[in-house]
Amino acid sequence: MNAAMPSEYAFKVVPIITKDEITVIEFLLQYFIRDEPLNASVELIKEKDIAKNFKNYIIGLFDNGLAFKAVSPDGDLIGVVLNNLTCRVDGEKNNKIEEDTKGYTKFNDITAFLDKVEREADVFKKYPNVDRVMDIKIISVDESFRGQGVCKALIDKTIELALENECPMVYVECSSYFSAKAAERLGFECIYTLYFRDYLDENGEVIFKTPPPHDSSKVFVLHL
Repeated sequence: MNAAMPSEYAFKVVPIITKDEITVIEFLLQYFIRDEPLNASVELIKEKDIAKNFKNYIIGLFDNGLAFKAVSPDGDLIGVVLNNLTCRVDGEKNNKIEEDTKGYTKFNDITAFLDKVEREADVFKKYPNVDRVMDIKIISVDESFRGQGVCKALIDKTIELALENECPMVYVECSSYFSAKAAERLGFECIYTLYFRDYLDENGEVIFKTPPPHDSSKVFVLHL
């Protein structure tokens, strides 16, 4: 796929570069931290120092050559995808995230949940012949441009990157009902589901009280 998208998209997908960092973080705070069901359920956007903490969480995803943005004809940022190349022996990144986010309760609740999903999905155990996957860590679209092919274009770019990096699989975790449906439409296969009602704190209370139709986190893979 070229940087310029086909005409029907009316936007283009281009690499995220260093100077985009502040703009991208502000975009994700507005459309991902605010809107994503897990984040919204605990009002993560109100967490003290969330901007700094979130930046620490994603900073390594800006300069790996796998981060892309969708830009409107007017030059406005309308979508972002942050990817990571994950190998069978990879484990250091998760340990670093846990250290960086120490002391931020709501953020730690979410990262602990995501770690559990990734651990229990155990993609490399399920697929012993797969040694590397392209992991879609974050994908977010400006709400006024949703339903216009932006998400699909960003995923198409990710698939292209996976093929270029000799990854036989694309992996994505979806905690939104709508993103899960989008993955299904694009041919992804669901390999794991964890219902929010089953994820409890030490007092037996549901941690993430998400509104319907968001009832679970699902892991999807696409075989290439």
